[in-house]
Amino acid sequence: MAANSSRTVVVPELFYHAGLISPRYGSDDPRRHRDKTDIDMRACEFVGAPAVLWCAVYAFLASHYGSRTRLLVPANVGVCVYLKSTGLFAMLQTAGVEVDDRGIGTQQDAQIVLPLSRFQSETDVTGLVERVTDHLAAGTLGGGNIIPVIGDVFAELANNAVQHSESPVGAFGFIQFRQTQKGRRFVCVVADGGIGIRKSLERNPNLNALVPYDWTAIERALEERVSGTGDATRGIGLYAVAEEMQLAGRQMIIHSGQGMMSVSALDDRAQRTTLFPGTLISVEIPT
Repeated sequence: MAANSSRTVVVPELFYHAGLISPRYGSDDPRRHRDKTDIDMRACEFVGAPAVLWCAVYAFLASHYGSRTRLLVPANVGVCVYLKSTGLFAMLQTAGVEVDDRGIGTQQDAQIVLPLSRFQSETDVTGLVERVTDHLAAGTLGGGNIIPVIGDVFAELANNAVQHSESPVGAFGFIQFRQTQKGRRFVCVVADGGIGIRKSLERNPNLNALVPYDWTAIERALEERVSGTGDATRGIGLYAVAEEMQLAGRQMIIHSGQGMMSVSALDDRAQRTTLFPGTLISVEIPT
């Protein structure tokens, strides 16, 4: 490794998810030690919920593997306020990441159902699900019929991260309500900095030759009873969530390693994309 090595990852102006990061950084892995890492968000005019979790995972991993890590916050005050309201800045600071927002005001965002939260056990997940359920039951963001759907989806994705990711920095969850051109929607995102779907499935000798790439592994993981454990009773939860996404207006994005797949009633094919150092799953459900 060269002395005084450093990296700067510049994220796009409209940063919906990590798949939009320039191919220049397509295989950049924060788990490779650098003396210094900068995440440059200064030009951001929009940051989506999946992008918020990319920031958390990437920065935590870079810091964990010995890099002096800095987040260069957006110059756009509104975007900066939003990111602070998600809890991103405070969480990164707990990992030793430098975040200089120059004291920008904190503003409670009524549309954030679950601020950015870090978890490492199934007990943690249970507590977060209860917190989400209580928040939705007490508010006006959605009807009562949507509450168990949000809770069940989050629990399934979060428990998968706990059980299979082997992430050295734990896993992260975030739930937000949004008013979009497609209507009122809940966005639920779970991400980890672990081994990824392909390496998880490769542990099953029967699957080893069937998942040569991250994108083929994602497609295989959505099949019923496919699991790296080889246990015929496993591999049902993610399959069930994917089936739910076939309902009108719903969508799921899975990003693991260099594979990404959009799952909806109109789309279900994975592609090669920018590296995500672990696995991220984002689900959108209309109210």
